[in-house]
Formats: sequence, structure tokens, C-alpha cells
Amino acid sequence: MERPLSLTTLPHELVTQIGLHLCAGKGSHSQSTLSQFTQTCKLLKDIFQPMLFRSYTHYNDRPLSHLLTFLRTIISRPDLAAAVTDLSFHYPPEVSGLTIADQDFINTCVSGLGLPLPPKNWHIEGPDRTIPLQTLIAYASRSLESLSLPVNEEWDLSLFPSFPNAVPEITFPRLTRLAIEYYYIAGDRWGIPYHQIAPLLEASPNLESLSLPTLEGFWERQGMRKIPKMKSVKALDLGESSSGMFFITSMIKSCESLQSFELHWCTSSGYDESHEDWSIVKIWDALVHVRGTIRKITFESISDIPLGIPTASSVSSLSEFTDLKILKVDGRSFEGMFQAWTLKTGNSDMDEFVAQLLPAGVQSLTIWAPSHTLIPALFALARGKSAGLYEGLTAVEIGPSTGFKDWLPRPEWLSNQAGLREEFERAGVELKMDIPYVPPEMLNYALLWGGAIG
Repeated sequence: MERPLSLTTLPHELVTQIGLHLCAGKGSHSQSTLSQFTQTCKLLKDIFQPMLFRSYTHYNDRPLSHLLTFLRTIISRPDLAAAVTDLSFHYPPEVSGLTIADQDFINTCVSGLGLPLPPKNWHIEGPDRTIPLQTLIAYASRSLESLSLPVNEEWDLSLFPSFPNAVPEITFPRLTRLAIEYYYIAGDRWGIPYHQIAPLLEASPNLESLSLPTLEGFWERQGMRKIPKMKSVKALDLGESSSGMFFITSMIKSCESLQSFELHWCTSSGYDESHEDWSIVKIWDALVHVRGTIRKITFESISDIPLGIPTASSVSSLSEFTDLKILKVDGRSFEGMFQAWTLKTGNSDMDEFVAQLLPAGVQSLTIWAPSHTLIPALFALARGKSAGLYEGLTAVEIGPSTGFKDWLPRPEWLSNQAGLREEFERAGVELKMDIPYVPPEMLNYALLWGGAIG
């Protein structure tokens, strides 16, 4: 196997010959040439060394010594600290093998920031295992552009809440991407207290992309800190989340330039509030606040979350979402809009509803787990497209959700499948349909005991 080409793999004899060539004689010219070459090498080091510190990724199998070496270097070299733009942690480093010198070093780093010292036994495996991770983030904060870190209900992010009290205050003026992801291997996922990650949001005024796990402890009318205005956030990804409705709607309303929104809404069993009080309709009411900028919406909810009670003032049409190009939603969202449209107009004509439902520039539509009551709406959409409606629409997809696999479609879907394909083909739209077969006895059981019947 050939060795990879690099300066370090040059044969020693070749390096010697280069030196002899540059220093062929004992005259001043040779010395000047060698001096220039030496200065060039130093200059190259000054240029390339900061590049080594632009990005740091901590993988599961990487020892803590790697992180400590990186931290020691950027503390001793502020120029290298200023070069750090990307930090990514796949798992908090193991801290059980820390030496006393390492523990003292971390404690000195924390106190040097003006932060309260961590608990005495923080180095013992437990809730404070993220102390080194948080310390590195603090020292690299000024130039950081991208940050990804894991969270878990068993880990305490105890340093973050004290960032505003640091001297000088720890801020992230250049941070544009923040991804906080829940770490788990299997089993249940639990909520993370909002106050633990709030300082990161408050100290990052220029965020453009934000990913968050389930957050709890953010309630309406309880005098808590408000979500900061995030004027630059263009992408908000809440993933599979059991965050409360008030938190989600507050997040949406705080993003003034939102272009992409994603939420796969799960039930709240085991969390600090009941999903029985939530409402799909309320999420759409919040999305109205970004109707002038949003380009992509991905939103579905598990069947246990209530639709809510649509009113005449609820969202009944997306026609004012002028920049919306890609729409991926579950069928219940459209059911709620149809109910609101009927209350608003006093009309229940499906063709008229569909004609006003989508923005003119929509390009792609995905409907997960729709009710059979939406079959007429799909035929109306195909007819409308053939008549010149929604000229940019090129793709429609119908089927079960990739996340919530609880759809039991009625036989009407299979019996209308061929007709729908024919209508959309005539309209010049690519139609993808995935209609699973449900045995009659399973469907009857679900009808009797409840289930996601479509």
C-alpha cells in the first residue's frame, strides 16, 4: 500500500538535497536564500496551523485527553482560539479517568471565566460529566459559527445558565448554526429543562439554523423568561418532539424570517404537561406569523394529539403563504382547514375549497395518513391542475408517515387508487401512492376500539 503524499513523508535524503541545493556555498547569497526559506516555512506554519483548529469533533471513542489538549492550546494561544469556527460533540467525554491535575486545570478554566466552580466531585461519572464540553464551548465562543452537542435528562448543563454572569459575558456573535440533539440508545426520551439551553439562544443573536430536542418547563403565564427574538433564523427543526404547544408556538412567532419549519409532534406521556390540551389548529395559527417568508413546512402529529376546535378565524387556506414551495403534512391539518373554511364561508363545496387552499407557487405536496374524506379533495386538485390551477405543482405523495406508522386506510383508498393515478397523470403531476392493505378484521377491531383510521 502506497504511503499518502505529504511533506512528512518526503525521504530524508531528498530533504537533505533540498537543503544542500539552497545552501550550495558558504557565501552570503546562500545564507540569505536559506534564511528566506526558513522565514517562508514559518509563514506557512502561521497560515496553516490555525486551519488545524477550525473544527473539532469529539466522537464516542475519543479519549478526554484529546479535548484537554485542544482546550489547553486555545487558552494559551488566543489566535488559535479565534480560529475555532466549528465544534461538534457526538457524546460527552468520559471523565472517570481524569487525573487530579486535569481536574484542577478544568476548575481553573471555569473560574478564569468568572463562572461558579462545578461541584467538588464533578469528575465522577454522573450529571456533571459535560463540564469539560461546556468549558471548551465557552472558550471558543467568540468566533464559533457552528455548534452541535448532545443532551440527556441525566446530564446537567450547569455552566450554561451562568454564562450571562461571566466576566466578560460569554456570547456567540458569529454562531449561525446550533444543533442540540437528544442522545439515547434505546427506550424513552425525556424532556430537557428549557432554562439549561436558554442562555445559548439568548447569547446567539445571529442564528440562522436551529435544531432543538423536546424542551420542558416553559409554560404560559408563569412569569418565566421569554424566548428571545430570533430575527435571522431561517430553519427551525424540532424533529420528533413532545415539547408543549405554548413553547412551539412561541418559538415560531419569535422567528421573523423563517423559511423552513419541521415538527413531528409526539404525545407528552411522562412530561410536564398533558398533550390532551394541545391543538393542531393552534400550530397553524402560529405559522400565519411567517406566511410571508416560509418556503417549506413539514408538520405532522401522532393521532392522540387533538385537532383542536377550528373557528371561522382559524387557518382555512394557505394562499397567503406566498413563498411556500414544499408542503409535507398529515391529513388532519387539511381536515381542520376545511372545517374552518366551511365556518368562514358557509360553503362546503370541495372544488372551491381546493381552489383556494394552496399558494399559487406550490411545487410539491405530501399528505401523510389522510382520511378517506379527503379523496374528493384529491380528485378536485387533479381537475384543478388540468384546468390551469397551481401550474408549478409537479409532485404529490400520499401514504403513511415515515415516523408515525399508525395509519389504517379504509378500502376506499385502494378502490380509488387507479382513478387518482389516471387523473394526476392527465394533469401532468407525478403521483406517488403507498396504500397498505389492511385486513377487514384488523380494520373492524380498530373501528371498535379506536385507532388512526383513514
